[in-house]
Amino acid sequence: MPKTPNHLFRALFTLLAWLVATSLVGALLRQDGSGSIVELVGFLGSNPAWNVLAGLSVLAFATRAFGFRGLGFGPPDGWAMAKLVWFPILTLVPFYAIALAIGLPPPRVMLFLAVNTALVALSEEWMFRGVLFQALQSRLRIWPAVALTSVLFGSIHVLNAFALGDLRIAAAQAVAATMTGFLLIALMLRTGSIWTAVVYHMVWNFGILLVVYETAGNPLPEGPLPLSAYLVPILVVLPNFLFGLILLRKLRHDPATVREVLTKDA
Repeated sequence: MPKTPNHLFRALFTLLAWLVATSLVGALLRQDGSGSIVELVGFLGSNPAWNVLAGLSVLAFATRAFGFRGLGFGPPDGWAMAKLVWFPILTLVPFYAIALAIGLPPPRVMLFLAVNTALVALSEEWMFRGVLFQALQSRLRIWPAVALTSVLFGSIHVLNAFALGDLRIAAAQAVAATMTGFLLIALMLRTGSIWTAVVYHMVWNFGILLVVYETAGNPLPEGPLPLSAYLVPILVVLPNFLFGLILLRKLRHDPATVREVLTKDA
């Protein structure tokens, strides 16, 4: 896609509008609740995530109005997927093993959780690995664009403090999300499609929510949480972060590869 002077500005404006729409509707949904993790997971298991749908509406409008192209919505390379996704899939096994061990939620709850995690994954990937990364890589070299996209993606997870009631846990999640962002962008670039990142993002979140749904009601220990509680999210995603860096290493001196991937569906 040809570079335009205001392309990055349009992407940043879209990010701001997406955040406002998602946060405002989310705040309205929390008006009648305390915003605890128990209530949040319970809501996701019984209601559509209207705030996520609001964000998707902003993305759909902005993509059409601003003419965003080359977002990677073409089909993935099946052979590349077969070679690359085996390791990320292995990191999902513990979540689903634990979920099976402690018991699965009722089918209706699982359906809502699956739909909502799919919507979240599509919304976040479209915004960050699609619109934002496409704009950044048109102005920056590959690695700065990858890093900045991942940092911005991680930073929005600090907003989870409103739902979790603990800024420190939200900050740990933000670091973990930043690390995960490297894997997601690597999967997109190496398979030629943003759908690879969307699906993996959804399955990852779904596995976590299956575990959290059954354990969120357990009482927490009195007093401040130990340091290990804040390190766990980071340690869990560390293997995927390192794998993402390995997948990205060949892109360092080949910006044409990125342009080819991002214009695949143009």
